[in-house]
Amino acid sequence: MSPVYKPEHYDFLYEKSSRNRILVTAKTLFATLGYDNTSTAVIARNAGTSESQLMKHFGGKANLLETIFSEGWERINNKLAACFQAATDLNARLSCIPGTVFESLDEDLELKTLLLLEGHRMRDVARKEPAREGYARFLRLIDEAIAEAEKNGEIRSHMPSLPLRSAIVGMVVSGARQQVLASRSAFPANYGSEEIRTLLSAFLSTIINDSFTHGRHARVA
Repeated sequence: MSPVYKPEHYDFLYEKSSRNRILVTAKTLFATLGYDNTSTAVIARNAGTSESQLMKHFGGKANLLETIFSEGWERINNKLAACFQAATDLNARLSCIPGTVFESLDEDLELKTLLLLEGHRMRDVARKEPAREGYARFLRLIDEAIAEAEKNGEIRSHMPSLPLRSAIVGMVVSGARQQVLASRSAFPANYGSEEIRTLLSAFLSTIINDSFTHGRHARVA
């Protein structure tokens, strides 16, 4: 399969280091052609460099994709940490999560696409090497926010912390992935990021304020 663009069409790449040129190029090609259909030779050629440079910086295609994911999530993490710091209560902090993720992914549609196409590889790395992976830090930031809220008595429900984090992450990542599906096919998920952000924020507020638990007990009674 032919590359989707030629390097001369992307002059701005040459203002950066060969490492950054490779990262930018690989992200575009992985998101467009797929990881398995993109060779290191095609990446290097489109980045205006050599395979030896790619190997020097990343050691191979797998680590290149891991770096794309990790650095992408680190950008999200920095915004999320700043949002947590500025938030005045738990509702605001939890609203930071869908708000920050969707805003960041809307600014980086290639990373958003890779969450759909290659997200399983990102999760594999987070499981094997959590100390150095951006997605793992994303999870830790949420765990720390929940732990602090529990310590301060801000969560009035009895929802266990790890399932709560899993629910938050699952809803956010699934919403982003379904948006990508809708953009690539007739998948019925043609909602905007603001719509799903508002819905998730309201849902999380219901959980932490124990409204869900009270409503369930009322129905059982």
